[in-house]
Amino acid sequence: MEAPWWWPLVTVLVARAHCVALVDQEASDLIHSGPQDSSPGPALPCHKVSVSNIDFGFKLYRQLAVNAPGENILFSLVSISLALAMLSRGVPVASRTKLLEGLGFNLTVVPEVEIQEDFWDLMLRLPGQGLRLLLTMAQRRFSGLGTRANQSLEEAQKHMDKYIEKQTQGKLGAWEKDLSSETTAVLVNHVLLRAEWMKPFDSRATSPKEFFVGEHRAVWVPMMKEKASHRFLHDPELQCSVLQMDHAGNTTTFFIFPNRGKKRQLEDALLPETLIKWDSLLRTRELDFHFPKFSISRTYRPEMLLPQVTVGGGFPGQPGLNISKVTHKAMMTLDEKGSEAAAATSIQLTPRPHPDLDLPPSPGTEFSRPFLVMTFHMETGSMLFLGKIVNPLG
Repeated sequence: MEAPWWWPLVTVLVARAHCVALVDQEASDLIHSGPQDSSPGPALPCHKVSVSNIDFGFKLYRQLAVNAPGENILFSLVSISLALAMLSRGVPVASRTKLLEGLGFNLTVVPEVEIQEDFWDLMLRLPGQGLRLLLTMAQRRFSGLGTRANQSLEEAQKHMDKYIEKQTQGKLGAWEKDLSSETTAVLVNHVLLRAEWMKPFDSRATSPKEFFVGEHRAVWVPMMKEKASHRFLHDPELQCSVLQMDHAGNTTTFFIFPNRGKKRQLEDALLPETLIKWDSLLRTRELDFHFPKFSISRTYRPEMLLPQVTVGGGFPGQPGLNISKVTHKAMMTLDEKGSEAAAATSIQLTPRPHPDLDLPPSPGTEFSRPFLVMTFHMETGSMLFLGKIVNPLG
């Protein structure tokens, strides 16, 4: 039998538990009691960074949820973490540890050199293309900017805009005109995902229904209808329901529906161990359900969550550069055929210093209240997108 997608997490968590006391006995028992009829796939270098990366993503999600309660959330964890990891390759030794630890890595468990090699392996393994799946990932550094550059700020912004538009097929719309006159370089990372459902919905069954964005407020959204077998569970401990729907290809998406008044409890419990627990409890069931179509887009400035580090000037005598601005934009559309998502992360470098409610769904009901969405790349165990849908209309 093919090993489940989360075996990379199990492998790393077990190793981490032996090295440092980060996993309690209950989680450790859970990890060692995986399915007996499954065997781990081959270990890949990128598996070693998957757990810390997901941990970082959950922490970022919680911070965004605190800063903007009641709003949609969406970001590409893999885009942000890969951009910062690649940037750390040019960081002076004194600052490298601070940046990598800010990404959630324990350097006593995984050495710096190994982290860089593992992220490079991840970047090489993520892209894939088939009849029903497209996943692209790359990044580019724009240098020679600033007051002494040959090209104007407008020209530099235009070149960056064209690159992002081309690589994301225009899905992100216009990029923010946020280049500073002090910016000397920009690192841009992008990811584009187009994945069809393994079991697509019948568009003829889609009809408008109410989606409850709050206790006393509802919006009318197109609700898809399907009767099919999917993996499903209700977690009595965290008071939520989990629905897993597979894509055709190497990706899968989890939808998590907290019970009324339990959203904060669920968000606080988001850990890699929680994902393993859910996977051990998920069971294939015949479901007859309605599910909302949605299309959302979000833009963030997460530089305030990052440590202040100097990333080097590049030439002898040049002052060290600092991360002055990080812009991240993500979009996701979900419909009868599948899911389409794109994201880009830009990191500006300058000589300046760093600036300082809900009922559980059942197999025969409507998923008509706010929920979390997580899309994973199964081979690498990487989280591609993480978000919360409060209002499917955006």
